[in-house]
Amino acid sequence: MKVLVAEDDLTLGLIIHSLIEKWGYECILVSDGILAWEVLQQDNSPRIAIVDWVMPQMDGLTLCQKIRK
Repeated sequence: MKVLVAEDDLTLGLIIHSLIEKWGYECILVSDGILAWEVLQQDNSPRIAIVDWVMPQMDGLTLCQKIRK
């Protein structure tokens, strides 16, 4: 299973990425909400997203609102 992680702090993103892969999941790490939205629009996109609240370009709240639409 794929998990999307949208985190603009590189260190924190890498920590989360390594934990998710350690647990046996495929992790896709992006640095902002626009990139996360693009990943979620692809065929076979991740079913789980872990999203930072404050990110450049598009924040986590706006991303969640777009997903729900």
